[in-house]
Amino acid sequence: MEYTSQIGRINGDVMTQAHEPLNIMDGTQADYSTKTKRGIYLSKCLAFIILVIFALALVTASLLVYNYAACPKIDQLANVTKYELCHCDQSKLLVLPLTTESSRSVIPLESSTHSSMPNITNLWLPKQVKPERYFLNITPYIYEGNFTFDGEVTIHLIVIEETKELTFHGVELTIHEIRIHEKDDDHLIYIVRQLEDVPRNFHILTLGSSLEVGKQYILSIKYTGILNDNLHGFYRSSYEEKGVRKWIAVTQFQAMDARRAFPCWDEPALKARFTITIARPNNMTSLSNMNIVRHSPHENLPDYTWDHYAESLPMSTYLVAFTVTDFKNMTNNKFSVWARSEAVQSAAFALEIGPKILKYLEEYYKIKFPLPKIDMIALPDFKNGAMENWGLLTFREISMLYEEGVSASTDRVHVATVVAHEIAHQWFGNLVTPTWWRDLWLNEGFATYVEYVAVNAVEKSWNITELCVLDIVHNVFQLDALNSSHQLSVEVSASEEADAIFDKISYGKGSALLRMLNHVLKSDVFNAGVTNYLNSKMYGNAEQRDLWSALTSAARKTGDFDADVAVVMDSWTLQTGFPVLTVTRDYENGSLLFKQERFVLINDTFETQKSPIWWIPVSYATASEKDFETTQPKLWLKGEKSLTVNNITMRPEDWFIANVQQTGFYRVNYDLQNWKLLIKVLKDPARFQEIHIINRAQLVDDAMNLALTGRLDYRTALDVTSYLAHERSYVPWKAGLSALGYIDTMLSKGAHYLEYGHYVLRLLNDAVKEVGWEVSPNESVITSQYRVDLLASACHFEHPDCLENAVRMYTNWMLAPNPDSNNEIHVDLRGIVYCVGVRAGGVREWTFAWDRFKVATAPSERHRLLSVLGCTRSPSLLHRYLEMSLRNDSGIRKQDIVRVFSAVAGTGIGQPIAFNYIRANWQRLRSFVGSLSTINLIVKLVTRRLNQAHEYEELKRFVMESCSDLGRPVQQVLETISSNVQWRDRNYHTIVDWLRAADQAAKLN
Repeated sequence: MEYTSQIGRINGDVMTQAHEPLNIMDGTQADYSTKTKRGIYLSKCLAFIILVIFALALVTASLLVYNYAACPKIDQLANVTKYELCHCDQSKLLVLPLTTESSRSVIPLESSTHSSMPNITNLWLPKQVKPERYFLNITPYIYEGNFTFDGEVTIHLIVIEETKELTFHGVELTIHEIRIHEKDDDHLIYIVRQLEDVPRNFHILTLGSSLEVGKQYILSIKYTGILNDNLHGFYRSSYEEKGVRKWIAVTQFQAMDARRAFPCWDEPALKARFTITIARPNNMTSLSNMNIVRHSPHENLPDYTWDHYAESLPMSTYLVAFTVTDFKNMTNNKFSVWARSEAVQSAAFALEIGPKILKYLEEYYKIKFPLPKIDMIALPDFKNGAMENWGLLTFREISMLYEEGVSASTDRVHVATVVAHEIAHQWFGNLVTPTWWRDLWLNEGFATYVEYVAVNAVEKSWNITELCVLDIVHNVFQLDALNSSHQLSVEVSASEEADAIFDKISYGKGSALLRMLNHVLKSDVFNAGVTNYLNSKMYGNAEQRDLWSALTSAARKTGDFDADVAVVMDSWTLQTGFPVLTVTRDYENGSLLFKQERFVLINDTFETQKSPIWWIPVSYATASEKDFETTQPKLWLKGEKSLTVNNITMRPEDWFIANVQQTGFYRVNYDLQNWKLLIKVLKDPARFQEIHIINRAQLVDDAMNLALTGRLDYRTALDVTSYLAHERSYVPWKAGLSALGYIDTMLSKGAHYLEYGHYVLRLLNDAVKEVGWEVSPNESVITSQYRVDLLASACHFEHPDCLENAVRMYTNWMLAPNPDSNNEIHVDLRGIVYCVGVRAGGVREWTFAWDRFKVATAPSERHRLLSVLGCTRSPSLLHRYLEMSLRNDSGIRKQDIVRVFSAVAGTGIGQPIAFNYIRANWQRLRSFVGSLSTINLIVKLVTRRLNQAHEYEELKRFVMESCSDLGRPVQQVLETISSNVQWRDRNYHTIVDWLRAADQAAKLN
């Protein structure tokens, strides 16, 4: 993130500047002798008068320029416009005044910059003091021409070590007054010096006397800030209702943005109690973490009311939240949902499922939810999917609103899982918080794991646990196979690094390892350990070793697991990546050799480098013992490179599968003969279901990715996928389509793409005929998603019937008298139909979809249309679409820019257009988006299809010239594209030959 330096000064209500005295000096000394000289002669008195007048004129001019051409005075800040705040001289805008004992002295602020701070050794605040309580009063001005807020924060501090310095966080805040005194003594402590450490967002006060250990002090700060439009800190958003634009103010503080709303100790370990008071217009409503205890009129603003909130429990600053909106609500006991008045009825499902999940998790954790209420609010603009602020959960509209007949069945699942994720955080993250961001996975890994557990408990018919492997295992493998991936528990030394680790590793890998550990220990032991962990660290902070300790104690009580959980799990959390377990059978003596190594896309490890090793739990099933229910390990690789086992009874003709239900976070490779035995059973329509549904998905995913990295011949891997022709279950098909999708991307620019399309269509044909286009009432979510994925793939490869049906439905919709209220296309099929209609059509079809987007109000329909607008094959329309995403008046919200770029870059036609566009508009894009994490995601999306050597060189040059500051994410992009180039060089001809042979064989049959 970018921060603005604060260089001016303010004291009281008057902005002043620390000017040097104005010295008037003559170039030569005057000679007043009586000797006659040429020129003009002045008396001493007249010369003195002229000098005084000249000096006064200069001072007056300076004051006029300063006061009328610079920033507004403090008493004008309540009505200052955003333009004035953004365009006045920044050295006079962001200031830090000092309050001395007399409350009138002004001491210059010294400001450090990146260049003047030679070594930033860490990001952490000094530990001499700790905040105990915050009393925060905040007044937002939410109308055009004045997007600012006034704040006053009083912080009670406990002194841990004697100090004469106070250091706290603050960003883009105009501070008017600072006072500090001992709690039991109103005498103000003199402030000698103030320093701003810009790179670390520190404000440092040097005091005239020491703060003493054991005493409490009170720090009071008055300040002003800007309601920004960058979707972080305290920001503004708007929406239209009946043609009227309405403004709201909301917060998003995770990871390090509370400091943008109020001066604070903005680190997760520094928990405190908060008493928040919000001034809001009389016709609006405020919300915060706690319940309102009283209202009072605003003393200076007759149109405003103060809402006073109860004191919170101890919590971290990033969990503080408040909103000021004109939204409506619905309530179910302690639960309330809030949304735009036109959308609030769409929050009914969230209100229904939220209390069910809360009740289940109270029983699951065996700890009652400690707050008196939960509010869930759906926001028109929100950078993330949702945020777990304690007692006030904030959501994107698409993640909380579900409208029957407009939202797809998958939208219902999405709402349920996101609501479950955020409610799970009320314990993991809020009640117990990681000491520092290095252990973010303790928050996000648990919430992701528990969302599947909780939703499966309250919506059993969805069978959502089957999808868990696809979402949190297969999906994460792709990122974690990069050398530029990161440890699960990773050091964080900058705010950008904290933002960057909100990724698939922290969420997906964290949850996958918890799932693995649950199967290793058994659920009752695992849950007991988790509950002990929460109870022991309640209202405090923890590190991963605290979790390992609690789980070890729980396991040893039952005697089921005698190893130290920390020894086992540190091998997974403190090392980057994951292993591939290669199983080699000796078919003569029956022994099996298990060997582990790290699975990487590009193996650039030198022989002298030590290869990482893991503690790997191994469960297995065989043709003779088809035990796919026992997921506890039957053997371990205990941090050893290899292990030979002689006690597994198998016949030579039996197949062997390791990692039952893929509960372990690793891939499995086999010797060629075992692969042939597995392919044989998979290809047998009468026998393939002997293998568990999740393991069938595992075999497809493992085989294709092993081939991708050269560990398995592609001919063998493609043979595995050929069984899908008679597969009728969603999970293996989803794994197959995802794995085959990589080949689709790599071959899409080549001359043999047609052969590839023929192969996939042969796999799809029978399944597509069976699912058809008719959606049965009350069919399962899995069935619905199965149909959607099959039909989408069939239309992608231009299946004639698929295209005909989709074009016909889209055309009929266009011809409908009132298409916005008369849409007969089933909601589950709209994404497919819209995309095909736009792709097969031209300007008319695209404009029709754009017009529907502009008037759509349901979040699900708007998101669906944003995606399909990228399906057009018209380069000019694609470029126009990208251009509109960077315009404030287009109707595309800033939160949705990523969706636009993803839609355009998702096709072979659109990808080069999107890549060229970001290069040509790089500075404009960065300035408009603001968020580095969003920029990183856009770069990843627009480059993912690159696979030629010259494209890699272009990308590398772009990174070096324009975005080398993006850090690890852009290095992951470079590594991915390098892998694509290597893949094409190594595998292209092998795959083409296999596809040709398969094509010939199909023609003969």
